Amino acid sequence: MGYHIYTTDGIILKRTTFGEANVLLYILTSDLGLIIASARSARLAVSKLRPALQEYAFVSISCIKGKNGWKVTNVVEMSNFYFGSQTYQSRILSQVSSVLLKMIPGESPQKEIYQTVKSGFDFLLSLKEEEAKNLEVLLVFRVLHQLGYVGDGQDTDSLLKNTKDWDIQTLEELNKNKKGVILLINKALKESQL
Repeated sequence: MGYHIYTTDGIILKRTTFGEANVLLYILTSDLGLIIASARSARLAVSKLRPALQEYAFVSISCIKGKNGWKVTNVVEMSNFYFGSQTYQSRILSQVSSVLLKMIPGESPQKEIYQTVKSGFDFLLSLKEEEAKNLEVLLVFRVLHQLGYVGDGQDTDSLLKNTKDWDIQTLEELNKNKKGVILLINKALKESQL
């Protein structure tokens, strides 16, 4: 029996090692949702997959789904959000990724969430530190709203209008009600019990 090869864009949110040379990847994909895929021998110097399988890489990835889960067959790195980022930007990538890994259900296509995260990470790399902190709050807030953990409200409607659009004006608007938005985020995280 042959396996179907799925090819999709994705962002590697987390990478862990197992065995002598294998890696386990947590990938937010455009078409498949959040998947966990293994890459055999990907840590070996001769591996063609090794350079592209880094945390926060934006990739085109090909996988098959076998009995024991997803396996990476090919990957092309298009960019990496981590390389060239400032320390505060790297910290935000890590913190947002941590929330995504806890909150997004696995293998449930979430194209809108993927687009929100991808466009938010792109925008992050152009921001100064204080603006980046506001983006972190807004990005988590938008994702929680898309997942249904945060409802609509008069104070927050303008922040949730176009979840893939990012600009300084929206970040300044968030700043006016930042404490209230953070309270909504913390309430959602607490109620999710994850």
